Amino acid sequence: MKTSLKRLAVLTLVAGCASSPWAVQAAEPASKWVTGYYGGYFWDNGDYQAPEHVDMTAMTHFVFARIGPGGGKTGKPGEIVLGAGSAHDRRDLGPGAAWDKTVEEYMIMRAHQVGTKALIMLGGEGDNAGFIASSQPEVRPLFVKNLVDYMVAKGYDGVDVDWEGIADKAVEEQALLEALIADIRKEANARPRYQQSPVIITFPAGMLNTNIDKVTEHHKRVANLVDQYNFMSYGMGWFGQGWTSTTFAPLTGHKGSRPMSIASTIQMYEDEGIPRSKLGMGLGFYGMNYAPPYTGPDQETDGDLSQWSVFDVRWNYAQLHKHGYLDKGIYAWDAATQTSYRTYPGGYTPATRTDWATGYLSYEEPATIAAKGAWANSNRAGEGAAGTIIWLVNYGTTDGVNNPLLTATKKAFLDPNAVEPGPYPNPLPPAPVPTVSVTFDKPNDWGSGWCGTMTVKNVGDVAGWFVAETDFPDTIMSLWNGTYTLENKKLVVKGMNWNKMLRPGDATEIGLCATRPVKPVEPPPQLPAGALTSKLIITGDWGSGYCAKVAVTNTSAVKAVRWSVQLPVQGTPSGLWNGKYTLENGIMTLSGADWNPDLAPGATNDDPGFCASR
Repeated sequence: MKTSLKRLAVLTLVAGCASSPWAVQAAEPASKWVTGYYGGYFWDNGDYQAPEHVDMTAMTHFVFARIGPGGGKTGKPGEIVLGAGSAHDRRDLGPGAAWDKTVEEYMIMRAHQVGTKALIMLGGEGDNAGFIASSQPEVRPLFVKNLVDYMVAKGYDGVDVDWEGIADKAVEEQALLEALIADIRKEANARPRYQQSPVIITFPAGMLNTNIDKVTEHHKRVANLVDQYNFMSYGMGWFGQGWTSTTFAPLTGHKGSRPMSIASTIQMYEDEGIPRSKLGMGLGFYGMNYAPPYTGPDQETDGDLSQWSVFDVRWNYAQLHKHGYLDKGIYAWDAATQTSYRTYPGGYTPATRTDWATGYLSYEEPATIAAKGAWANSNRAGEGAAGTIIWLVNYGTTDGVNNPLLTATKKAFLDPNAVEPGPYPNPLPPAPVPTVSVTFDKPNDWGSGWCGTMTVKNVGDVAGWFVAETDFPDTIMSLWNGTYTLENKKLVVKGMNWNKMLRPGDATEIGLCATRPVKPVEPPPQLPAGALTSKLIITGDWGSGYCAKVAVTNTSAVKAVRWSVQLPVQGTPSGLWNGKYTLENGIMTLSGADWNPDLAPGATNDDPGFCASR
């Protein structure tokens, strides 16, 4: 998403917070487009705005960056090359995981929820070779089919064809681009997906240098082939070759040594018959740096490119904030270009970035965005534009959550009452929770406890993070492969990051060990009075002593639990078997042995016996 450095520069972001001294008599806000690119390859970079924090209502068209044409550095001609890493194919990562969505699919879903169109960015700076290889007549049908297949599968409303670097004299490449755009539209609109809502095709063009460039017939044909013809109007400078230092994205004020501006480029196109309703400007959420001794615009450059940088990853608004550039220097407004800049007398080098000094820094910020929005909405002669593009939405944040540059764009182009929407704008409905069944397997059971598995299976028709709830009378000792709560004999189990997503028909196993509650001891049944009888039976007598056994009978219909009886005995017992006894004042209290303590209804136990001396 960069134009040639010799004609424009690079892209990215930046911002500030001063009020704009620029004013214009603006018409009532018209229907403008705001087409914002989001770098999917940055989705998990903590310096930039995370997907769930992006305000989709700040854009009319959301562009996911990116995919590329095969046949260049990667892929075969005709293939679609994925360019946003895990954002394309990991459903277990990112804010869309609960919906079983990749980051890409999640952002499309969020855009569509608020009526914002979703486009896929195809190509970018450096993809010229891939475009040439994949757009040849013998390969183009396959390439177009693969592209539209991808768009339909993901639910995109259109495509941003970002073929950059075609020279004015490269007529063969120009013809390939024009044929590619025409074939994409034809193929897409033949698909059911685009029958009711025709495909949207946008193109990001380069800026025009008023000293050397002209609007060519190719430019005009491409503008007529697409729905939005936007200019990458950022980084509009060069070092040497008759240039003086300039501002990052001049709205007006082009002249010989600063030959580019948004106003002049759009006017050149309008003069060639392309209406302003087809033309959009660009907002780069980054900036352009001149090293010391440069301190502002209109200073001669000497061609030493090491003193000049317009690299978006280095000078984006988030990085400017992070490294203190926005807190240093002196803020100034360049009336000629209606843009701002900061000057750093003596230079400024952050302690966190010792290799990147600045003497003069120009960047996009809320005041310059306000000026561009007012100009785009103006009905004055020589003013007005159909909308704007943003490179990149990610860059406009200062904390990873809020996005002051995106909010400024919304306020300037779409809604004059716009304010920062908060950390979670236009949230999705709650993620679906799948219907699950729960079964237990207890292969290791020792009565008072057990270890086994809990199998949770998605028996519904939607995917989601499972929540398994079941009655559970036992007490959890340990549980693995999940998390749980157990209250009022209700067990609720959820999965870990790696197993919480269950698609229809999928199952996962949770391991656990539990103990059972101790069963309460029931009180023994009450025996009727006199139910137990006892009889002493002499089995041997030798005068000075004897041996006997005791027969105890339960005459009732109730079990005698841990029975005991009393009976008189003569002499002193010297031992007792098959029972237990105590003796006091000639009265023996007899009970059953530990291994036979009870007596069934109607039963007699005559096992106890003893010998005694008189």
